[in-house]
Amino acid sequence: MLWSKLALVANVSAALAAATGQHSYQDGGQQVLGGADSTKFKCDLPPVLDPSADGLPSARDLFDNKKALSKQVERHSTIVKIPSVSYDDNGEPGDDPRWDVFYDLHDALAELYPSVHARMARETVNTFGLVFSLKGTDPSLRPILLTAHQDVVPVADPSTWKYPPFSAHFDGRWLWGRGASDDKNSLTGIFSALETLLSNPQWVPRRTIIVALGFDEESGSRGAGSIGPFLEERYGQYSMALLLDEGGMGLELLEGNTLYALPAVTEKGHVDVWIDLQVNGGHSSTPFPHTGIGILSEIVVKLESNPFKPKIIKDSPIYNHFACQARYSPDAAPKITKLIKKGDLHGLAHELASIDRPTQYRVQTSQAVDLFNAGVKINAMPEKVRVGVNYRVAPHDTAAEVKKKIVREIKPIAEKFGLSISAYKGESAFEEFKPAYEVDYNGTLTLTATADTKNAPVSPTSGPVWDVFSGTIQHTFAFEHGKVVPVGELMTGNTDTRWYLNLTKNVYRWVPTRKGGTQNAHTVNEAIDMHAHIEAVKFYYDLVRNFDASDA
Repeated sequence: MLWSKLALVANVSAALAAATGQHSYQDGGQQVLGGADSTKFKCDLPPVLDPSADGLPSARDLFDNKKALSKQVERHSTIVKIPSVSYDDNGEPGDDPRWDVFYDLHDALAELYPSVHARMARETVNTFGLVFSLKGTDPSLRPILLTAHQDVVPVADPSTWKYPPFSAHFDGRWLWGRGASDDKNSLTGIFSALETLLSNPQWVPRRTIIVALGFDEESGSRGAGSIGPFLEERYGQYSMALLLDEGGMGLELLEGNTLYALPAVTEKGHVDVWIDLQVNGGHSSTPFPHTGIGILSEIVVKLESNPFKPKIIKDSPIYNHFACQARYSPDAAPKITKLIKKGDLHGLAHELASIDRPTQYRVQTSQAVDLFNAGVKINAMPEKVRVGVNYRVAPHDTAAEVKKKIVREIKPIAEKFGLSISAYKGESAFEEFKPAYEVDYNGTLTLTATADTKNAPVSPTSGPVWDVFSGTIQHTFAFEHGKVVPVGELMTGNTDTRWYLNLTKNVYRWVPTRKGGTQNAHTVNEAIDMHAHIEAVKFYYDLVRNFDASDA
């Protein structure tokens, strides 16, 4: 009877899927490719866009020298030294003193960037969120929105670092420190480009410029989650021409002559699933064959032994990336080129999944068992056990299918131990089920889901806004006898852009840094190559100028 009741749990997946949102479904997955006519994608490039017609000094003249490098080291080290950590258990701003370090960061920004603070209006949102704005002279032009986040992840053990994590040590090439890459690299770059422009009193933008800085991208929604509605109320839905945030895959050189710029034009979905087991305890001298830890360990093994399958959707950003590669660098990966030309999507997905972890999880839903809590004493069997599993949902899957799969995987184990299941109570047609007979374990499995975030819509990779964006990339990173190919990609993680999606359809997640120019974000010995950082500053400088000259 327990088996039949558990089967009934799985059979309500249709109701759960219907409740997951507004995406349409095809082949069992989310079809988030709407908007652009992607079936005609051939990887044709828009023209290179040189901003020199505005008469301002070129980015190369301004930043390709030792003085500019020294200035950027000074600016970036000052910002990296400030331990603006956000924790998962932070309280509200104003209540939790751990937020107060952000005041130091705000003071540092004011000192480092006086022209930005003199000419742009600065507003605070929810105490520590910052919005800077400079009104353009032409109200018919939609603003551009540049975003970054102020916070960094915690440091587990400073003694394991090559240099102290908040020392911002510069060794002549690399600047070391927590946040040096994620995300203070882009924060410093954006402000440095704007400081250069705004220190010229003759330069007055036609187009409004907005900079938004969240303060808890790494841990919550208080920052950008407050700034997004603030901007929407002021400017309206779809009021921005462009949103550029962190993310993407930077730039990658192939075959020595083709440089691929890979901004993320979509993000994977996200759901965290919590599995709580409550069972009888007792003295460890007379244990059950399996304690609660043993039971949940068996569940973990079952989940990890049955990963999700890789898949490529035709004309998706990932497919288009490799279509570009097959066109411009066919010999860089001959097998991939052959699979693209054959149209073998199944073979392509499995080939990509075999390259490395970052590539694998661009074509596959990820599953990571990240938290396991249990036990209060060495001689007492645990009565409560909790496991937290993090999922980043690929476009061909859905959060509903993730939840359904978990129930399907654990129900034989639940039957084996005579456990009741309460799955996602209150958010679907799932109900609580109990075994029809007495069992020693007297256990209940409770499944809950949090942080349910849908796959982001795919931003256009054609049209006037993309043409300015792509044309600027091609200009800034142009090199002799080479070609620069911007093409959209997928972001395996999630950024603050999820709070800004109502402001524009042109959402691009990209830090303009070459592959190998950053290292160890979120782990020991995080660092940024300051020469790569200078290139980012040059790009932001060119981007603002090109959008100011454009009527896009």
